[in-house]
Amino acid sequence: MEKYEKISRDLIKNMGDLNNVGSVARCYTRLRLRIKDDSKVELDKINKIDGVVKAFSSDGKLQVVMPEYLDKVFEYINAEFTGGESVDTKAHVNKTEKLDQKREIFSFKRLLNSILDAISNSLTPVIGGLAMAGLFLALLNLLTVSHVVTQGSQTYRLLYLMGNSLFYFLPFLVAYGASRYFKTNTILSLMLAGIMMQPDFLKMVNSGDAIHLFGLPVVAVDYSTSLIPILITVWIQSLLERMVDRPLMNKFGLLKMFPVFLIMAPLTLLVTGPAGQGMASVIANGSLWVYDKAPVVGITLLSLLIGFFIVTGSHWVFFPVAIANLKKLGYDPFLWVAFAVWNFAELGMALAILAKGKKRSVKTFSATAAFSIAASGITEPAVYGLMLKMKKPIIPSVIASGIGGLFFGLFHVKVFSLVTVSILSLPQFINPAGGQNFILAIMGLLITTAVSFVLNWFWGVDESMFDEDEIEAAAEV
Repeated sequence: MEKYEKISRDLIKNMGDLNNVGSVARCYTRLRLRIKDDSKVELDKINKIDGVVKAFSSDGKLQVVMPEYLDKVFEYINAEFTGGESVDTKAHVNKTEKLDQKREIFSFKRLLNSILDAISNSLTPVIGGLAMAGLFLALLNLLTVSHVVTQGSQTYRLLYLMGNSLFYFLPFLVAYGASRYFKTNTILSLMLAGIMMQPDFLKMVNSGDAIHLFGLPVVAVDYSTSLIPILITVWIQSLLERMVDRPLMNKFGLLKMFPVFLIMAPLTLLVTGPAGQGMASVIANGSLWVYDKAPVVGITLLSLLIGFFIVTGSHWVFFPVAIANLKKLGYDPFLWVAFAVWNFAELGMALAILAKGKKRSVKTFSATAAFSIAASGITEPAVYGLMLKMKKPIIPSVIASGIGGLFFGLFHVKVFSLVTVSILSLPQFINPAGGQNFILAIMGLLITTAVSFVLNWFWGVDESMFDEDEIEAAAEV
């Protein structure tokens, strides 16, 4: 038996079996599961499974941090959960599952969690591509300011469209992720995204003329790079699909979904698309209002709190704000700044523990955690393997992140491409139009790292809660 199979089976057993699972998803380093009954989850046993760095569960959500075996474990559990079938092609769910879905939809207790889960899990399949595209555009900025590539040249334009293609066609990618989360027909979801992105519709939007469908006004919106409109559209699609999921409709075979498309096609342009765009505008304008009125306060506060959102796995719900800012302004002055300072606060913490730690195994793990942040911007090993385990580093890390946010707010530092912030991705702070943004960003991140290092050094490193064997096992992850 492969090791990942044993891990998967142990996880399934200790989460109350697959009957206790509502959905299966993942991100960079975490397995994310919606749980029907929290009382059936044996968290202590899950945390002792070899390969698991940290597991935590609350209000119907189980998250398991396990970077090394995540790919294989996710594939195994997801295949078991779906019975070897694609989620999109499963003909029906049993009555118990339907009742569970209805309880979750209409439960006010879980309403907020459902919204956060929908955004986060719909983005999960896209995150890797976002990182690659953002890094590509960051490198293009570097080539531009170093005059290797001339801005406006055909080479620049072609390279830009290569990196920007993912952002431009984001509705398609989100439609795919959302269809998996809401368990809808993926092809139909992609068709609805295609309506938003249809070139002829974009021509009508750009013409400036009024647009009508059967005399009803269609809001002229360019949905390229948008996220929330298609997310809402696929959610409504899922509700309609449940209505047609009847034995009588199954007799129509491939045409079963035609009534859904017949309703959703016009609804996309008349209602769900504009409603989603309106929500996105409110969110983006709200963040920019905070930035305009009190940038220092807003960014500092977010930088102080961002660690909480990352720890709870809800940080990706802010992504629509960054996307909207990037589309409207060409940069993000708010959310990604908080990500940046938090990552480097955790880097300073890991380096302090590496320098001051006494146990060889603690040094090994802290070195691994520091390298993970520096090379790829992944903080989970540092957060769960060091900060939350030791407890002491929590306050110094939060303070350092807040101080970094204060610096970035005072000097209006911006991010020009959305890449997970690490040393290798620092070109994302380069302003294509020139200026001191990149230098100020480097200064701010150095200050954040230094403050975190010093505070954690003097706060003290308590290794007493670690067993030597436990640390050595974690260091191998």
